[in-house]
Amino acid sequence: MDDANTPATGHASSVPHVLVAEDHPVNRVVAQAMLASLGVSCTLAEDGEEAVQCAATVEVDLILMDLHMPGLDGLEATRQLRAQAAAAGRARVPVVAMTGGDEAQDGPACLAAGMDGFLAKPFTVEALKDCLRRHGVPCTAG
Repeated sequence: MDDANTPATGHASSVPHVLVAEDHPVNRVVAQAMLASLGVSCTLAEDGEEAVQCAATVEVDLILMDLHMPGLDGLEATRQLRAQAAAAGRARVPVVAMTGGDEAQDGPACLAAGMDGFLAKPFTVEALKDCLRRHGVPCTAG
């Protein structure tokens, strides 16, 4: 896990915080830079299993979840996140699918797994900003 700007116990400040689950190292760095440009801190997870572990210990406002990761993919990771939060009595954190696939094709499976939205890759800072705002995460102009 690459923990950027936040200790494992939760928010270090009132800065919005996003968990990014992405197996491709360049995509993780790009997402982190885009989020930083919008005034949002993030924690990076390299796969679905790590994302589930992070979500249990790091307080986040939103989870950006790659669909296609080795091992635990984004759909199964989301199912586990939903079960974990329900068992612990935690609030539902929005999970947005990130994929190079098509929303018409992947969208139904994403919704069935408990995801709340879809962000097509590659995405722009503007698309990311719109996604954040749509899910109640405040950000700067970018």
